[in-house]
Order: sequence, then C-alpha cells, then structure tokens
Amino acid sequence: MRVARYWARAQVERDGYGRGAWGSSETSLQDAEHNARARAEAMLAEVIDQDDSSLHHYEYQRHDMPEPIVQDIVDREGNRIAAITTNRYGASVLNTARLVFVDIDFPEPSPPPGLLGRLLGRKPAAEDFHGAALSRLRDWASDDPNRGARVYKTAAGLRYLLTHPMLSPDGEDTAHLMAELSADPLYARLCRAQGSFRARLSPKPWRLGIRGTPKLTYEKLEPADDATRKWLHDYRQASQRYAVCALVDQVGHARPTDDDTARLIAVHDEHAGVGKDLPLA
Repeated sequence: MRVARYWARAQVERDGYGRGAWGSSETSLQDAEHNARARAEAMLAEVIDQDDSSLHHYEYQRHDMPEPIVQDIVDREGNRIAAITTNRYGASVLNTARLVFVDIDFPEPSPPPGLLGRLLGRKPAAEDFHGAALSRLRDWASDDPNRGARVYKTAAGLRYLLTHPMLSPDGEDTAHLMAELSADPLYARLCRAQGSFRARLSPKPWRLGIRGTPKLTYEKLEPADDATRKWLHDYRQASQRYAVCALVDQVGHARPTDDDTARLIAVHDEHAGVGKDLPLA
C-alpha cells in the first residue's frame, strides 16, 4: 500500500533534459526530499542513457500518490492495514490492501424512451446495466462458496466490497477479477499502480455545488491559507448532508472472515454514511 506521511517533489535538469518526481517518507520531510531527488536523478539518467525523452512514458512515476494522511488504521501488532487520506480534490479516501473494492460506473442516463419503447417495456440503460452487473457478480460468487461481497449503490453506479477472498491490488488475479466484473478501467489501473484498493468516503465537491480545489500541503493536513480553510469548512459542512453509498445487497458468503475485515468494513460504512438514509453524492 503506497501511502506515506511526508511528500516532496524534486526537479533536476542536465544536458538539455529535465525530469521531476515525487518522493515519500514515513520519517521526515527532508527524507522525502532526498528520495524525490534520487528518483528524479534516476529518471533523468535513464532518459540521457537511452536518448529518448518519452521512454516508457514514466508510468512508474505514478506509483506514488501524494495525499495527506488523515488517519492510520493498524492491527493488534501495530502494523498499518489501512489509511484514510485526502485526495487532490479534497475528498477522504480509504486506502487498503486488506479489502478488495471494485467500482462499477454506469453509463450516462439515456433520454426517456418514446411511446414505442414504453409499449415494448424498454427500460433505461442504467437499470439494464445494474441488473447485468449484479448478474456478473452473482456468477462470480457462485463459482466458490467462500466468495462473498457487500453491494453498495453509489451516485454513479455500484461499489463492491469483497469479504472473501483477499487479493493483492497489483496481482494478476485482481486484474482478471476487475475485467470479469466490468470494473471501471481507470479505477482498476489506479489500484494496480498504487498497490492499494481505494474507496472514496466523502462526496465529490462538485456534486455539492462546491467549486475549486483545496491547496493542501503533503506533509500535513493543515490548510496553507484562509481560502483553503474556508473551502474545507464549506465542503465538510455540505458533506454532512450526503452519503457516498448505500448498502443494497449481499452476495455469497458476505460475512467478514476475520476481525480486521470486520473493522475495516465498519470504518468504511461509518465514514461513507451507510445506513444514514441520506442522498448520494
């Protein structure tokens, strides 16, 4: 799980080439700055050696995602099993390799069907998609009696929380599962690169009518200026009137298989507003 307490970015230039990179550290900002410069130097050296500034498109630079940590969640031995971070547009996100989250995005709503469509019993595309998605999930669960999932409705689709099995975010089994369940491809790619499954816990600001993004520092959550403080205050106040998802079904063996799983489910549900009978955003 690639989350860290301190983040820094370094830019290096040499021989007409330049490269920038993020560095992270659990110990200090200075250590993060050192790691950032070392990564940028390594990237620049590879460019110069290969004489190709587009080499690999530097996908590995995306493996680290600078997000301030709001809360660490640890097991009985004190090992981090999850972290709640703040993403680039201000929303809280649960990051964990212990629970598999799968995001399913529905297509944009289609216009209301005409007279012929109503006579033929035609349903909106989102409703059809919802049924097809759940059918795929049930087929997956029926292949193994130990498989299970909690199904949540979101503002734009479905979220699956798999209670079993445990899978590695960057494993091939996970890639096949994401494809089998028709997960959002961008979400699947992000989990693989980040080494963590991610679940947004607070609403998207623009769905609340809040524009702009906060300017947060990466080594701490404290806002850097009055405008950011106001933005966060307005966003948090508005967020209390909405939930991120609602539990709508449980498929297969959906009961948690261990204490850590049960705890993470409880954290997710509490922060995401599950069971609070609020509109989704």
